Amino acid sequence: MAIDIFNIQPHQVSYNLKGYSVFFYGDPKTGKTTTAAHFPHSLLLAFEKGYMAIPGIMAQPINNWAEFKKVLRQSREEKAKQMFETIIIDTADRAYDYVTKYICDNAKRSDGSFGVDSISDIPFGKGYGQVAQEFDESLRSIVQMGYGLVLISHATDKTFTDEQGQEYNKIVPTLDKRATNIVSRMTDIIGYSRVVTNDKGELETKLFMRGTPRYMAGSRFKYTPEYIDFSYDNLVKAIGEAIDKQASEDGKEYFTEEKSNAYQDTTKELDFDELVSTFNDIVSGIIESTGEEKFVAEWQPKIIQITDKYLGRGNKVNQCDRNQVEAISLIVSDLQDLVK
Repeated sequence: MAIDIFNIQPHQVSYNLKGYSVFFYGDPKTGKTTTAAHFPHSLLLAFEKGYMAIPGIMAQPINNWAEFKKVLRQSREEKAKQMFETIIIDTADRAYDYVTKYICDNAKRSDGSFGVDSISDIPFGKGYGQVAQEFDESLRSIVQMGYGLVLISHATDKTFTDEQGQEYNKIVPTLDKRATNIVSRMTDIIGYSRVVTNDKGELETKLFMRGTPRYMAGSRFKYTPEYIDFSYDNLVKAIGEAIDKQASEDGKEYFTEEKSNAYQDTTKELDFDELVSTFNDIVSGIIESTGEEKFVAEWQPKIIQITDKYLGRGNKVNQCDRNQVEAISLIVSDLQDLVK
């Protein structure tokens, strides 16, 4: 999918829940994993082994970050996409612990050896940024591949201090605050689950989907209800009804039954070898059409100016590695504009 703002089509909101990212957190034994398992064709990545009482679930135990990365690699294969539509991370807390250990184990020490005891041992606080980046990019790759994503965490009643110095309590995920910020940005629904007592004195499990000063929750859908009886079917119904109300206001042409993927990764379409070959072809074509002397005098300085802009002064395209494919794509685009 090449970048072309002149042919953008109006976005259509999808009724298909498979195209969204969901974050469930809540009290223990409130059905978070069970509900997530009802997402069609789901794969549970069991960082915690809370699926033992769920019959028929497709679960892959994950014991370290390397195992998770191997699952991501397999998930790119077409065979995996035919088998699974949604990937469940249970729990996001343990996943973040694993990525923290992964970064610590691979951190280079001042004596040239590898491995530190704590993320705070990485100088200048860089370790925290490395953990957040690895966590963010890995989760984002799941939705970029076209999978739905469900993340699960537990709940805690935490004390905060407001701007006036007054303390207050709020129920939030147990997930590290940096990880919570990442998850909150990328998910479409944040639901808090807990057991409540109804008017008849009976216990019911609710999923709260609208945030209040007392607990964290939220939804991108304008007419999402405050809460639902917690089940997959009720969630689908609630989102469908919310979208119906929005469609009646905004026009049904902006809504679709098709699965949506706003996080589609366009960089995977960039071919390093093809881009380098295109760069060389453009340069060779300029030399052939202008001659060596004119090329050196007029064109070479312009090309060097472009490469310096994206690669740094003195660096050349033939010195690049595959991680620089985006920079090379920009160089090729600028060259193509230059020779028009």
